[in-house]
Amino acid sequence: MTATVGAKRKWYLVPDGLQTTDGLSFTAAVIGAQFDGDATAGTPFARLRATGREYPLIGPTTGPTFFQAAIPLAGLAPGRQVVDILERLTGGREAVVGTAEFVLSAPEYVVWTLDFEGDESDDPELANTAAIADGLQIPMVVMWNPRVWNTTEVRPARAEAMLAWTKARVAKGDEVALHLHGWLDWIAATGVTPRTTPSWAGRRDGYDVPLSAYPESETKTLLDAALRQMAEHGLPRPTSFRAGGQFASAPNLKAVAAAGFTVDCTAVPAGTLGSLRLPWTLPRDAQPYRPAADDPSTPGDLPLLESPTIGGNTYAHTAESIQSIVRADLAMLTPAGEFAKERRTLNVVSHPGTIVPAERAAIESLFRAFEPLRFDHDAGPLRFVTLQQLARAYAR
Repeated sequence: MTATVGAKRKWYLVPDGLQTTDGLSFTAAVIGAQFDGDATAGTPFARLRATGREYPLIGPTTGPTFFQAAIPLAGLAPGRQVVDILERLTGGREAVVGTAEFVLSAPEYVVWTLDFEGDESDDPELANTAAIADGLQIPMVVMWNPRVWNTTEVRPARAEAMLAWTKARVAKGDEVALHLHGWLDWIAATGVTPRTTPSWAGRRDGYDVPLSAYPESETKTLLDAALRQMAEHGLPRPTSFRAGGQFASAPNLKAVAAAGFTVDCTAVPAGTLGSLRLPWTLPRDAQPYRPAADDPSTPGDLPLLESPTIGGNTYAHTAESIQSIVRADLAMLTPAGEFAKERRTLNVVSHPGTIVPAERAAIESLFRAFEPLRFDHDAGPLRFVTLQQLARAYAR
């Protein structure tokens, strides 16, 4: 007896609890076998070489000689896995009638976050943003800024158009998150006294005043106001947050966690923005962690996943200039064709209001560089996910 044997797909991931775009959550590798005759007499079975464990072949399935075995993935170490299909012969002997292989990898994640800054975003840029997501099948985290409802600098018609666009993205499965800048008009509308210093760019409108200028109690007031406004305008309650300019203090994050957010992506590697030093001491390739209540750069027990934005900012890039970000991002991921031993995450940030044709080309160039790694194309371990999905994966 011989059999034609193969895995249903080449790439599988250490189970992370996330479904694929077609609604599947892979917890087992499926091995199919087509025998050249009636295999039932030999009671065929599958054996995973890495562990020696045996699994029954179930069938017939799609035809009288088609059988399948499910190899559970939980507990297996990442690596190239070999599965033998055997049948039992007389006298207790066994014979290998076919062999299949699949690759088991730790997952790698890319999150695309898009910050509304609290000013106007026009229709052409919003259309470019949506075209990238839809054309490349990439989910977005749309980080809404409620300031558009409390300023004369944003026309009501534009605020409504941005809101309608965001709701349309929610209907397609994208995530809505919250993004706050220190705009003086919005801060005043919440009842909190606006700060004008420090600032990273010397502006006079509060945009560049870091959230870290506000204590925990006032941060709570700002968050409560933002969440109330979003609910009043029909947006879902966000569970992901980013502070403007990547500035957040320990008191800010305590308030964010207390407000029920599960993910923050304010963190970035150590550095400066304008005239201010960023409040982070993280390395270039920092990975998600739960921060300490008294130091946002140190792992601790705050009930909030901190997912550093290390994948780059696409603002004002072209397809040529973004190549440095492409190289840096790929260097932090497992090379094409290889399995990852540990999970990794890259957050990329863009702004819906700035994605003109040149930046659209840049973003598409960046994301196409990940094509040879994409799990949904059965090419590698990389998954494009939202921050909500990332929180679920890292909760396991």
